[in-house]
Amino acid sequence: MTRKSVAAPGHAGGQTLLELVVTLGIVGTLASVAVPSFSRLVLDGRRATVVNDVVTALLLARTEAIKRRQPVIACGVRDANGNGVLEPAERTCVGHDWSQGWVVGAWQDANRDQRVDAGELTLLREHLSDVPGIAVRAGSFMATPAVAPAGTAIVKPFGQRSGNGTITVCDRRGPAHARGIVVAGSGRTRVASQRAGGGPLSCP
Repeated sequence: MTRKSVAAPGHAGGQTLLELVVTLGIVGTLASVAVPSFSRLVLDGRRATVVNDVVTALLLARTEAIKRRQPVIACGVRDANGNGVLEPAERTCVGHDWSQGWVVGAWQDANRDQRVDAGELTLLREHLSDVPGIAVRAGSFMATPAVAPAGTAIVKPFGQRSGNGTITVCDRRGPAHARGIVVAGSGRTRVASQRAGGGPLSCP
């Protein structure tokens, strides 16, 4: 004959209030640890996406400069009307701010004024950024002579010195989590988390 298990008098089969409170406390503690970690992973992923996109653009510029044997420009652009499409009039260098996107184009300085004027770029790639909360700012690339507008990266053919400088990618966490895309005079790029001489990068 099978014996049935009987609960002791005064003891309910479910959880007591104390057990429920302890369980909720444990769940709350785990959530307080997990949520910031997940948020950090999301921010890291967004930053990495933008950094990789910028590096890809600069690698294209270097490859095309060597192949075409002429200077290639990478510069920031602005979607002035906010329609998510880069119109022909918007495919022009805007300066230091690359946050909305950038273009890569072979450059023929027709009037020899060292300024990237309308009609002087043969567009090779355009990129409008769709990653929210990321600021991208280019420094004043050191080139001889300097190329205008400031914040324009010029990559020259093999054997000629390109403009060197840094493009900084930041999110709401500030300089401690920023990344810098460092462009050497040879046109090569590397990603850094600090300035060349040490210390945090600058965020807008």
